[in-house]
Amino acid sequence: MNVQPLSIVFALIAGLVLAGILGWIRRPRLVVFVPRLFSHSSISDKGQIAEISVMNRGFKTEENVELSLNPLLHFELVGSNNPDATLSRAKLSIPRIGSADDCSVLLQVENGRFSKDDIVSCLSKETKAVVATKLEEVPVTAQQRVGVILFIGAGLLFAFGAIKGIDYYVEKEFGTARGTDESKKTQGWTVLPVYADRDNAIFAAFADGKLRIGTNISTVRRDSADIPFIIENNSSMPLTIDLGITAAAPQDGIAYEKRHVNDKLLLPGDSTTEVLTVALPKEAARRTAVVEVFLSTPSGETLKATRLLGAVDLGVKP
Repeated sequence: MNVQPLSIVFALIAGLVLAGILGWIRRPRLVVFVPRLFSHSSISDKGQIAEISVMNRGFKTEENVELSLNPLLHFELVGSNNPDATLSRAKLSIPRIGSADDCSVLLQVENGRFSKDDIVSCLSKETKAVVATKLEEVPVTAQQRVGVILFIGAGLLFAFGAIKGIDYYVEKEFGTARGTDESKKTQGWTVLPVYADRDNAIFAAFADGKLRIGTNISTVRRDSADIPFIIENNSSMPLTIDLGITAAAPQDGIAYEKRHVNDKLLLPGDSTTEVLTVALPKEAARRTAVVEVFLSTPSGETLKATRLLGAVDLGVKP
């Protein structure tokens, strides 16, 4: 599989996702909201006071904002938090509204009752405003959207780091099944992944050939085989060895001590030959045996490995 096209595809997808997020953050958002209507006014016996807020929830400053109201009603500007806001008949003009800012006005309304339906339109140089009838319909500011993205990103990074940390701990403490065959196969033996670590002195000696465990010519009888195991310790560590063998045939007819070697001490520079006896099935195709070895040092390091002996290893004739 060619990795380069996949990298290009992933880069394009990442670019599209990033562009989408930036577009979502930078999209203009102009909102008209009527927070309060006052049915009684001291200015006019027949009038009504309406508070209208024009909010900029986008990243850019909105310019030339014009709010058009119902021309059948009469409006007068009573007050505003923006000194540049002006009212001409039924049109409110606001030169600019900064990002995350708003322009709120109080209008005296006569010739009828005011409602949100009397908001005809609200346009700026960049966009058209939407009318929100409830406070929860007002979108968050661009800065708040950036904060949400950063919070989600930080959460994802934290989760990724936690997963990688757990994965590293599990791999270091318990081994991993993702190791290569080279890291687990040594001298024909399969070393369990938890022990296949160069920091393990026994595995390092085993992998470097300073510790050798091999077989010699077997003596095969009709229902069993005697298999010599030659163990050489050319490392600097004293080793305690446990060795056992089994096969598909019942092993009850062979004494335990003939099938196992327990607590055999092998000092640095020493070697030993241990003969194990195993009962074999009558069928030639099933005449295989499984050997298991367990090594340990006085300092507490251990190693466990297994090996499958086939007909050739056992000296069984086809």
